[in-house]
Amino acid sequence: MLLLAAITRFWRLDYHSFWFDEAVSLMWTRTAPQYMWDVTLQLVKDKHPPVYYLLLRYWRELLKVVGLGNDDVALRTLGALLGVLTVAGILLLASRLSGRATGLVAGVLVALSPVLVWYSQEARMFQPATTALVWAAYALLRAWQSPRWLPRLGWWAALGVALLLSLYSYLFSAFVLPAVGLTLAALWGDGVLRGRRRRAGLPVLPSPNPLRLFLEGCLALALTTALFLPLARNAWLANTADGSPGQPFMHVATTLQRQIQIYSVWRVDWPTLLLSSVLVMWGGLVLVGVLLPWLGARSGKPVLLSLDQIWLWLWIGAPLLVGNLLLARNDTIFAEDRYFLFLGPFVLWAAARGVVGLGARWRPAAWLLGVAAVVTLAAGLPRLWSPAMAREDWRAAAYYIADTQAASPGLPAAMVTHVDYTRPAVSFYLRQRIPSEQLPIYYPFGGTLTPDQVDTVIAPPLAGIEKAGAATLWLTQSHLDGVDDGRLVEAWLGQHYPLVTEQYPTGVKLTGYAVQHQLDTLPALAPNAVRPAAELAPGLTLAACEIITPQVSATDERMHPPSGWVHVRLWWQATGPIADDFIATVQMVGPEGVWGDRLYRDNETLRRYPTSTWTTPVYMRDEIDVNLNPVTPPGEYPISVGVRNAAGAETGNKAECGRVKIRE
Repeated sequence: MLLLAAITRFWRLDYHSFWFDEAVSLMWTRTAPQYMWDVTLQLVKDKHPPVYYLLLRYWRELLKVVGLGNDDVALRTLGALLGVLTVAGILLLASRLSGRATGLVAGVLVALSPVLVWYSQEARMFQPATTALVWAAYALLRAWQSPRWLPRLGWWAALGVALLLSLYSYLFSAFVLPAVGLTLAALWGDGVLRGRRRRAGLPVLPSPNPLRLFLEGCLALALTTALFLPLARNAWLANTADGSPGQPFMHVATTLQRQIQIYSVWRVDWPTLLLSSVLVMWGGLVLVGVLLPWLGARSGKPVLLSLDQIWLWLWIGAPLLVGNLLLARNDTIFAEDRYFLFLGPFVLWAAARGVVGLGARWRPAAWLLGVAAVVTLAAGLPRLWSPAMAREDWRAAAYYIADTQAASPGLPAAMVTHVDYTRPAVSFYLRQRIPSEQLPIYYPFGGTLTPDQVDTVIAPPLAGIEKAGAATLWLTQSHLDGVDDGRLVEAWLGQHYPLVTEQYPTGVKLTGYAVQHQLDTLPALAPNAVRPAAELAPGLTLAACEIITPQVSATDERMHPPSGWVHVRLWWQATGPIADDFIATVQMVGPEGVWGDRLYRDNETLRRYPTSTWTTPVYMRDEIDVNLNPVTPPGEYPISVGVRNAAGAETGNKAECGRVKIRE
């Protein structure tokens, strides 16, 4: 079972790039522990408390010993390991309370749950908090079952530590505290009603002195709650400042349906009828699991709730009840799928109880529904590692910049992330390829940018980057709502510099600008550069050209689906009077015909600076993307360059600018 959990959680850990939230986690790992604790505990600069950040920091320090401190796979391994521990915890807990068969089914479901796998692969606090709460539940059970005081003391301590780890990692974990208190009361009641339960055929837990155990548990919970109170106060104040009031239990039916989908098949893109049928099945299993009487209860006897039923009612119901009540204070309580992730293992335990319970009454039902549950979860897993699930592909953005600059030895570059909180994400990957002295990163703007700030706030630092000697300026944009709604930084750059390229990794817009587009001499060119020195129109000479991306795929899933792009840099020179305004034509051709044609953009060099206005023999830098046919066969293809005049007529003169290899 644990091997299955490990396979699903370690599978393709490198597929998705760190996104903004994960970059925030990494940003905190670079701060001193005391500073991190003091700042995050206030919940002002970050809405999450410090324990997970501290854990990730020390995990990163450990990885640095073996040279993996900046490896995203190694950093995510922490969450994957904790995800496996979650499966181990629910196996032990469900087996002790519901029997071995239910425990095994619950373990399989938790191991395969797409949402739990996803958040195990994310460097955030939601899965660690879930792990801690599952083990807190197990520690509570073991403390109650321990007849000797010393082991029991250890389990009470484990309960407190696990709860505090969860509470100080993720605030919504506090919704479980009422469940802990009510569970203690239920366990005490189980001891008091032991005889009646035995007569009803219900199992009872060994507890020599239920009252003493209850008081010990209340003391452990009280100490834990007292240690949580400073954070709880800060959370209440922060919530007061940021929340928008809603209505208690608003949209409760939709919320419950959504929670069932989150913990089962999650974000599958199945047809509506199929998805609805699957959700009905899962909802039915969970409902049966929490309502079905104990399987061994004798007929004709009064039916009491079994202890595992009580556990499920409390550990699922109490947090949902608290969340629905708090909607009156903040209408975003259920806004994100991850907010109640910690309920997932318990909901899946309820579904497992439903499978086994139905099987006790009609065995074919257990096999049919059990297999259907496992198959639907497994069928939902592949979508996790697909472009549709990418949030922000900062790795793709950074690697594109790095690869382009590696092919541009004569054109120094700089980068702007015009809101400072996106810098950690792109710099994490960029610094793996380019040191800071070769490509500095500027993040000169903070707060909200308004049109009246263009000349006073936006222009000075951008103009300063040009004066610093950058030939290319890369602008990365993400999370701009409420920060730069008018895209003022991009507009200023577009008014002053020709466009190099526009790339669209998921959640990110990457734009390149030719800060230096007019040079007296040719800079150092890429190793594959070609110097045709071909006059393609009277007075207009193609002096040199560079294929910046000499190897590409015909299809593209990350930067600009569905097709790949070849990036070409042309160097033009006026060798005489130019009577017309020419635009370059660039194509990738093969024996069968044209397999790729250029993209035309309004802000490219030859549109901003028409050739008829050229009077000096300087070199003009012209950057072009060639859009490929997605069905282009693998092989090598030449890049053909020509020109057409303002009327759209081509001169007929062509020059070959090198070859591109199309990968399989």
